[in-house]
Amino acid sequence: MSRAEKRANENEARAAALHWLQLLDTGDYEEAFEFEAQDFRMSRTQGQFVRLMQARRAPFGNALSRNFIGAAHVEKFVGAPEGNYESVLFKTAFAHKNPTAERVILIKQPIGWRVIDYRIY
Repeated sequence: MSRAEKRANENEARAAALHWLQLLDTGDYEEAFEFEAQDFRMSRTQGQFVRLMQARRAPFGNALSRNFIGAAHVEKFVGAPEGNYESVLFKTAFAHKNPTAERVILIKQPIGWRVIDYRIY
């Protein structure tokens, strides 16, 4: 993969990650679930995902700021088949937790970048 292709992938993945995080910020967990990669979405129901985000993300409150830290291309990800993944990291300040790191792992699919994993540290 050329340097230009890597940069384009990183920029597209970062934009997709930000879109998905904004869905979480507004509490639109149902739509965020729909934005996950279908293969990974099948491992839980929409209701389970919504409950997980309500328990895991909602307690932090509103996102006050979010800054891009970096991204890394990954071909192997634990528990997933080999593929075209991008790990995107943000430093985020929330109303009830500050500072925090958010990591979004995405996979490139024919329909675009889709989320497969989300962590808050």
